Amino acid sequence: MVIESERAVACRGVHKSYGQGDTRVAALRGIDLEVRSGELLMLVGPSGCGKTTLISVIAGILDHDEGTCIVFGEDLKRMTRAEKTAFRGRNIGFVFQTYQLLPALSAAENVAVPLFIHGVPRRSALERAATLLERMGMAEKRNALPAQLSSGQQQRVAIARSLVHEPRLIVCDEPTSALDRQTGERVMELLRAVAVAPGRSLVVVTHDVRIFHLADRIAAMDDGRIQEVSEAPERSPHPTSGVP
Repeated sequence: MVIESERAVACRGVHKSYGQGDTRVAALRGIDLEVRSGELLMLVGPSGCGKTTLISVIAGILDHDEGTCIVFGEDLKRMTRAEKTAFRGRNIGFVFQTYQLLPALSAAENVAVPLFIHGVPRRSALERAATLLERMGMAEKRNALPAQLSSGQQQRVAIARSLVHEPRLIVCDEPTSALDRQTGERVMELLRAVAVAPGRSLVVVTHDVRIFHLADRIAAMDDGRIQEVSEAPERSPHPTSGVP
């Protein structure tokens, strides 16, 4: 049993539907899932089974209909919209599959956006962003606009943005989908290093079997339900350096 202090996320009986009446579609059908502090949990399953909906609920981006979702001891359902926004800003980094970069900002400025929001001085924020981009192999692209970057480069910028404010929970939707094998491994090693920092956790939605060995546990999902949670095969040692 995982004690409360070791639990980052606890979902119990979580339901989420879209639409009403005849058009109603049940995306989550009673999700029970725990994410432990200091672990990398991968969420796998066929397209359309509810994985993105689930991580959006955990990150406080979507409201669930029934059940409870407790993140770092806080019940998301009990928060006002303003409280939830502030909680996300302090505690959660989210990597969207569509990147959602701001087109008028450079790569470094996009990465630094969470720091700008928190009032970090511009120079310090951009220095922090440049350091992360260097770790992503993107140092020479820090002044490029999103339109000047490839899909893989945009993805790395989005990942760096999710890490820059050192959130306690990082949630990623297909973070290696646009990356080659070598770059994907490097990015996932950096993400994994974040996950083992004290009090942090990482949830990754992925179809990429090449990175399964980097997980601590893998949760298999289908038809809006968690089917099984198992230890990842061929677990590799956690990196000991490179934590942002």
